Amino acid sequence: MTITRSHLAWLVLGTAVLSILPVIFTSPYYIQILTQLLIWAVLFIGMDIAVGHAGLVSVAHGALFGLGAYATGILTAEAGWGFWATVPVAMLVGGLVGLGIGMMTLRLGGHYFVIATLGVGLLITIVIRNWSSLTNGDLGLSPIPVPTIFGVALDRSQGMYYLMVAVCVLCAAGSWLLMRTATGQRLRAIRDNPALASAVGIDVSRARLVAFVISAGIAALAGSFQASYLAYINPSIASYEVGFTALMAIIIGGRALVAGPFFGAAIFVILPELLRSADQFRLITLGLILILVVQFAPDGLAGRVGAALLALRRRWLGASLGSGRAPGEPGAAESRSAP
Repeated sequence: MTITRSHLAWLVLGTAVLSILPVIFTSPYYIQILTQLLIWAVLFIGMDIAVGHAGLVSVAHGALFGLGAYATGILTAEAGWGFWATVPVAMLVGGLVGLGIGMMTLRLGGHYFVIATLGVGLLITIVIRNWSSLTNGDLGLSPIPVPTIFGVALDRSQGMYYLMVAVCVLCAAGSWLLMRTATGQRLRAIRDNPALASAVGIDVSRARLVAFVISAGIAALAGSFQASYLAYINPSIASYEVGFTALMAIIIGGRALVAGPFFGAAIFVILPELLRSADQFRLITLGLILILVVQFAPDGLAGRVGAALLALRRRWLGASLGSGRAPGEPGAAESRSAP
């Protein structure tokens, strides 16, 4: 695996763009939207490992997101733990539940797997809602503290935003690096042709299980930060709508692309704010966007933007090479005789 200067340049550029956004959008309202965008982007990065790279269409990630949130909420609001101590616990809970889901459902194929993950997600939501002695039921949990850095509590504005920038960059870079290892190559082979991958000796079930567990852990990580940022959670944070939102975001944003989760998060966080005065048209608008993307941009918005940038780059390189004619080419003598 080789990391080129181009890869590092894109990483630095993306980090720089995210870092200067609060300077441009100084309103606390805009910073809140941007922070939510980054939290959802972490969930979508985890979802993309399962959907985009392993070819596993799961709708259980909403429940895994909620499990991470409740692990942090219970340990901080009820047991008095600090936020950072709950993060590995939340990821462990999400990973173990993901392991259990994977062992039960990964041998199913196609829509049977989707239905199985939907059923497991609904079961987790029901448990969260009805185990009131632990989760406080529909009343929810609060107050959930913000993270601290060197003993200083972060504010829920710029402090949380820049923390989420760091978390997002680390998750995106980690996912990108993982998919360039032998594990990532096996996952892409399984996604493209499971039968052929199995025929050449790849353990399909094991590779998919590893991907699903990692994906579940990252989803729980996102839920942990969401609980801390909101300071209050209730069972709706683990609803099946969150799982369907994550799946739609990956399709619209672009599967198996680093920028895909960010495009998807932008659509699903910013669009509802734009349609706040006409909320009844939100689902209709999202449905139309999904249909248009599937029809005209199968690689998602990130794939379409990437293809446009590549075409512009090739055109620019072609124009640059065309302007420097070699001797003997038509126009060379005129260019030499010109003053």
